[in-house]
Amino acid sequence: LASLTIAEAPAPDVLRACREPRLYRAFHEMTDRYFAAHQRGEADAIETMVDFYGGTGTFASWPPRVRAYAVRTTPVNILDWASAYDCLLTPAILETVAAPALVLWGEHSHPAAQRANELLATHIPDAMLTTVAGASHFMIATHAAEIARIVTRHVADLMAEAA
Repeated sequence: LASLTIAEAPAPDVLRACREPRLYRAFHEMTDRYFAAHQRGEADAIETMVDFYGGTGTFASWPPRVRAYAVRTTPVNILDWASAYDCLLTPAILETVAAPALVLWGEHSHPAAQRANELLATHIPDAMLTTVAGASHFMIATHAAEIARIVTRHVADLMAEAA
């Protein structure tokens, strides 16, 4: 593996491992609300998770087709989220990452997501943290050209160092 790019990983466990209980709790409270809404049969339950990551009103701002897809695939997302708390990301584990890493976060992302990714970059030995201006968690959709530019520059810099 020549390099690793992490675009705002949903990594709540790193917050717990690094003693950030308030921010860890923010993830857990969102997850609890999201799962409960889904269990009650609320069609737009996923709005809770989307707005946590993208900010209030993000889900409502999406085109109807995108919202419908998110609603239709909620059960898959629930499975994904259920496993998020089983991913043990301690500083000791992160310190074993041998590849250079680029960790991206959105300027407007939830503070818990920002801090989790800051901790990833802090504990991965050769990591660079970059804030994507004007973006939130869904940056690969809203800021695709900027993400491509940042990743391309990162890889080019690594190749130049290796040469």
